[in-house]
Amino acid sequence: MSIRVSPPPNKLGIQRVAFRKRDFDVSIFNYGYDAIVRHAVECPCKSQGSTNVSSCQNCLGLGWVFINPFKTRAILTSINKNTEYKYWSPEFKGTIAATFRDVDRLSFMDLVTLEDNTSLLSEVRPVRISGAQKFIFTSYPVKRINTIFIYNSDSEPLIKLSADDYSVSVDNPQVVKLSSGITFPTDFNDVVTIDYEHEIAYNVIDIPHDFRSSIKVNTNGKEERMELPMQAICQKSHFVNSSSPKFDGTGIKDNSYL
Repeated sequence: MSIRVSPPPNKLGIQRVAFRKRDFDVSIFNYGYDAIVRHAVECPCKSQGSTNVSSCQNCLGLGWVFINPFKTRAILTSINKNTEYKYWSPEFKGTIAATFRDVDRLSFMDLVTLEDNTSLLSEVRPVRISGAQKFIFTSYPVKRINTIFIYNSDSEPLIKLSADDYSVSVDNPQVVKLSSGITFPTDFNDVVTIDYEHEIAYNVIDIPHDFRSSIKVNTNGKEERMELPMQAICQKSHFVNSSSPKFDGTGIKDNSYL
């Protein structure tokens, strides 16, 4: 098959302006946020026409496995936590635009965790039991717990647990252990509300600039392609995975190979 070539324009007398890739990369490292990126790959724990297996210890039913973590830096812009009222309920959308160097090469659903930056989250979590130990499993690794509440009744204040009634697991900061003496005064399923501080984690949901490139002249006077930083749109992880099965506190397999 023959391919028709579009004729080039007349460049005679036109000055050439070129980007300086090194300046972009240095700016990202000088002013960017420290971040750990984990590459996302789809988990093969499903057959055609079915959903992922909720008991899978590779993806925990989420359908995604996060592997090969690496540390880098990124420029973050458009940081927001907007509230949109849809069907009489608030829908939170915590999104950012993240610019990475071209060598980082992010893809859809990659997990981006910001180091040394925290956020607050309040969520209702089911109480689970392993042997005699009661515990809950949070959406993010816990940095600090503000409070934990138990529902009492329609006409009574919530029951606020004492700091002696819970502790964060040393082995897994997403596990909060509860005192065995805690009782639930209602017929509801055993659940608690936890308000806590956590590391900020995002999933890549769109890549409007999957690649950026330009032309430069090398030391031999020849033109060559130059890759520039890429940009991705990321959303807080608990919004992205809100419809997926929740973690149950059991182990998860490490599939990293680098």
